[in-house]
Amino acid sequence: MRGSSWAGRLLAAAVLGVLALPASAMGHAERPSYYPNFDPVTKQFLAPFGRVPTDRSNGARLVVCKSDSEQRINKLPDPAMRAYNTSLWSLCRFRHIQQAVDAAKTGERILIMPGVYREQPSTHVPNPDTRCADMYVADARGGGQVPAYEYHYNCPQSQNLIAITGDDPDDADRRCDQKCNLLIEGTARRRDVLISGARDKLNVIRADRADGIYLRNFTIEFSDFNNIYALETNGFRFEDIESRYSREYGFLSFASDQGLYNRVTAYRSGDSGIYPGSGPEGHCKRYGIEIKNSDSHHNNLGYSGTAGNGVWAHDNKFHHNGTGLVTDSFASGHPGMPQDCAKWENNEIYSNNYDLFNDEQDAYCKNTPWPKRKPNRVCPTFQNPVGTGILIAGGNANIARHNRIYDNWRQGVALFFVPAELRGDDSTGQSENNDTDQADTSHDNKFANNVMGVNRKGQRDPNGVDFWWDEQGSGNCWQGNVGPGGAAPTNNFPLQESTGVTDCPGSPVPLSPNPAKSGFLVPCATWDPSTEGEPPPADLTDPPGCRMGPLGQETSWFEVPPEPQ
Repeated sequence: MRGSSWAGRLLAAAVLGVLALPASAMGHAERPSYYPNFDPVTKQFLAPFGRVPTDRSNGARLVVCKSDSEQRINKLPDPAMRAYNTSLWSLCRFRHIQQAVDAAKTGERILIMPGVYREQPSTHVPNPDTRCADMYVADARGGGQVPAYEYHYNCPQSQNLIAITGDDPDDADRRCDQKCNLLIEGTARRRDVLISGARDKLNVIRADRADGIYLRNFTIEFSDFNNIYALETNGFRFEDIESRYSREYGFLSFASDQGLYNRVTAYRSGDSGIYPGSGPEGHCKRYGIEIKNSDSHHNNLGYSGTAGNGVWAHDNKFHHNGTGLVTDSFASGHPGMPQDCAKWENNEIYSNNYDLFNDEQDAYCKNTPWPKRKPNRVCPTFQNPVGTGILIAGGNANIARHNRIYDNWRQGVALFFVPAELRGDDSTGQSENNDTDQADTSHDNKFANNVMGVNRKGQRDPNGVDFWWDEQGSGNCWQGNVGPGGAAPTNNFPLQESTGVTDCPGSPVPLSPNPAKSGFLVPCATWDPSTEGEPPPADLTDPPGCRMGPLGQETSWFEVPPEPQ
C-alpha cells in the first residue's frame, strides 16, 4: 500500500470520522444508479454511447400557456418574438407543463409561452404517495429505503413538480422507450417563462432515463433538492436556462452521459449551482459531459461533482461563491469512484469568498425553515473551504490549464488526497469498489499555463496562495503557470522544478502527504452544516485542526480569510 508509514494514524482518524458521519453530509440519498449502456454484470460499457441532443425545429408541437400569456406577449419588445408567440396562441391546449409531458410522444416539442408555471396539480400530490408504497429499494449507501425508479414512473408528482420518465420498467433494460428526445423550451426570453416550485418538491424538473432530453430558454426556481435533475439519462442538453433559489442544487446530472450545459446561469444554491456528479467513466479517453459559456455565482459552491469523471468545463465563470469549483471522492454510493479525468480550461475563477458560515448566518439557517427563508439568503448544505478557487479533494488525472484564477483569499487551487475509507472502501474485500489501496488518490493531476492572481484587466489581484498541496501522490505536476508580472506563482510546498519533483510529468513514485496539512481532513470534510452545531474549531491539535491556507496564515475552513495584500 502506498504511504504505509503514515497511513495508520491518518486512517484511524478517518475511520472515526466515517463512523460519526451523518448521511446528509454525503449528499441526498438516491437509489443505486448505473451509467447508461453500462452492464453491471460484466462491468462493461455497451455501444452505442448516444449523443448530445442537437438543435431542431421539427417534431409535433404541444403548446402550453397561461390565461395571461397573451397580455405578456403584447409586452415583448422584439416584434419577431411577438409575432411568433401570437402565432402559437391558438395552438395552446395545456395550462400546465406536466399535462403536456403526459401527452407527449418521443421526438415531440413542448413549447411554453410567457407566464408563471407553478404546476398546481403536482403540488397537491402527497410525498410519500401511498399508491406506490411498495416501490422502494435500499439506497445506494445502504442507509435506508428510497423510492425506486418504478416509484417515480407510477407516482411522478410525489417528489417532482415535473417528471419525464422514459423507461418502461417492465422491460428491465434501463433504456428510454417512451418520451425520448423531448424538447421543452420557452418561446420568448428566458425571463418571460418562469417555472416556480413551491419549495416542497425535491425536484422542479426530473428527467429520469429520459434519453435525449433538451431543456432550454426559461427560468426555474425553488426546489427542495434540484431545480433540474438528469438521472441515468443518455443524452441531455440544458441551454439558456437561469436557475435560482434551490435549497441544494441548481443543475444536477448523475450517472448520465453525453450531456451539455450551455449558457446556463446558476445562483443562490445551498450546495452548488452546477453539479456534474458521477460523470461518465472514460478513463481520460473521452469527455462525456461538457459545460461551457456558463455563469455560476453566489452559491455555496459554483460547481461541484462527487465522482465528477469525464467532464470538460471551458469558457465559464465561477465567481462570488464560497468555493468556485470542487470535485471529490468523499461520498459512498456514487458510481465511478475514485474521481478522475475532468478537464477545466479557459475558465475565469475569481472572488470566491462568499461568507455563509458566520454566526448570524448560522443562526438564521438553523432557526428558519426552508419554506420561510428569503430567496437571497443562502443556507449551505455542504462543507467547503471558503475562499478557494478550485479544490480537488481526492481525484486523479484531472487537468486545469489556461484558466485565469484570482482574488480567492484562501487559495487559488488546492489538491489533497482522500483515504478510500472515507467513501466506504477498505481492505476487507467487502468495500464499495473492493479497493484495498487507501491512497488511491490523488495522482497524475496537471496544472499548466494558468494565470494566477491577475484579473481580466491585467491588474494584480492575488489569491491567498496560488497553489496548495498536501504533497501526496505520484504524477502531480505544475508547469507554465504565471503570477503577476510573469512572476512564479505562490505555493505552500517545495516547487522544485529543477529536480523534477513537481514539474511535469511529476514524481514517478508515490509521495507521502505532509501530516501537518492532511490532519485537517476528517473534522472539516465530514462536518454537516445542515444538521450539526458549530463548525469544527480551528485550534484542534489531534488531528491538527480545521485549518488551511498560506503557510503561517492558515484559517478555519469556514472562516473568510483576510484579503491578501
